[in-house]
Amino acid sequence: MRPDPEGYFDQKEDKRQARRDRMMLIAGMSNFFCVIAGTVLILLLILLIISLLSWLSRDIRSSFALFNSRF
Repeated sequence: MRPDPEGYFDQKEDKRQARRDRMMLIAGMSNFFCVIAGTVLILLLILLIISLLSWLSRDIRSSFALFNSRF
């Protein structure tokens, strides 16, 4: 008795579709996590820029205070 070739190809196509679905799910999840990581990184960089500007402002004020006290 010969196996049913149509059933074999249907099973193969079902496996391909299941694999495609898994890959799309993994791609979607990785995309989501990359967006979250990028957002966190952007917020961290904004905090670093604010910290740098704050330090620069204090340093300029102290430098001018030092120059004014000498002259």
